[in-house]
Amino acid sequence: MRHKKWYVHLREKFWFIPTIYSIFSFLTILLFSYLISLAPNTFYVEAPSMLLITSSTANSLYSALVTALLTMTSISFSSVMVVLTTYSTQFTPRALQDFMQSRITQHVLGVFTFGFIFAVINLLLVSPADTNHLFMPIVMITIAIICLGAFILFIYHSTKYVQVNHLIGKIRNDASRVIEDAYDLPHLTAYAEWDEPFPEDDPHIVYAHRSGYTQLLELENIVAWAEKHDVIIESLMEVGDYLHKGEPIFQYWPGSADPDLEVLRDCLLVGNERSNAQDIEFSMQKLVDIAIRAISPSVNDPHTALNCINRLAALLAEISIRHKSHRYFTDDNGRLRFILYPKPFRTYLHRSFFQIRMYGKNDVSIIGGCIDALTIVAQTGKDTVQDDLGSFFEYMKEAIKAEELSSWDYEYWQERLQKFESVLYN
Repeated sequence: MRHKKWYVHLREKFWFIPTIYSIFSFLTILLFSYLISLAPNTFYVEAPSMLLITSSTANSLYSALVTALLTMTSISFSSVMVVLTTYSTQFTPRALQDFMQSRITQHVLGVFTFGFIFAVINLLLVSPADTNHLFMPIVMITIAIICLGAFILFIYHSTKYVQVNHLIGKIRNDASRVIEDAYDLPHLTAYAEWDEPFPEDDPHIVYAHRSGYTQLLELENIVAWAEKHDVIIESLMEVGDYLHKGEPIFQYWPGSADPDLEVLRDCLLVGNERSNAQDIEFSMQKLVDIAIRAISPSVNDPHTALNCINRLAALLAEISIRHKSHRYFTDDNGRLRFILYPKPFRTYLHRSFFQIRMYGKNDVSIIGGCIDALTIVAQTGKDTVQDDLGSFFEYMKEAIKAEELSSWDYEYWQERLQKFESVLYN
């Protein structure tokens, strides 16, 4: 998989990127201090006088820049709180991590941290004995201009993130990447069926050591571990499930060696919240949440809900194309090592629309939009999902009482139904 356990773990830490910038700031100061010490005294004599800055001027410059950087940082954090509040109240709290884990958000705050530390340390290092300064003030001015550009970028970034259409589009793109990664297993060999006999001995159980959501499974490491210890492992949970401490997570049939179970547990990342790394359903759930809030009486924005439904249709079409029932993973020698049961397409289909159906059943435009979404999946998806689409189509039809519709709404509803049937059955 493209996502490793350490990468997912560090990505969730908001302090990680600013810490890297802080360390880089210290290293930059040491580097420039060393380079300045190598400059001959004649260089300052030959330099243009307009570039030479006295100690008092340098002190004033650094003090002003420290104040300015603190102000920009404070405004940026205030913008973060505004975006988070908007997400929680109007969109979905599950999208908060998307903004906090955004590269622009973390790198901009890292740039501010870099600039602040650089200015403060230079302020402390200014010596009254030095009559002229040249390098550090120019570098600090350059860094201040970069921080100003980062501040403008962050304001633009924040204003885009509170626009619901931008958020919906980003969630859809992120979910598409999750789908691609989830079904792209270039270094693993997997099969949908397995004809060889399974072990008849009673399996050994591996229990969870902590509670939380399963965020990631390192499939390659699990297969390698099973091959090393000559065992067959079966997963008793799926990515996205909530685990309780002491709950069974794996069962295995041992071979000739006594395996180290802690290494196997380390192949499973468990966290306090769900993650986008391998959890397709969680990525799609964000769109469902936004749609449900949009059709609530307090918001009453059915067009936003239809936008989410259209994006869900595109994701379901991608899943139907990429979905594989591969559950038996083998090593390089073709021996069975790991059994993982993938979620069927019908699960994603149901989870995408059943809540929208429940809360939008009195709105013919919302249910009609869901029928249009099924039509899109039927047109662009694989033929193997037609049975699921046909069954789910009947389920969605039950949400609308056609005999109670007015003539115009009835005509609209019948058009949606006839279009789906013509695509699916012709």
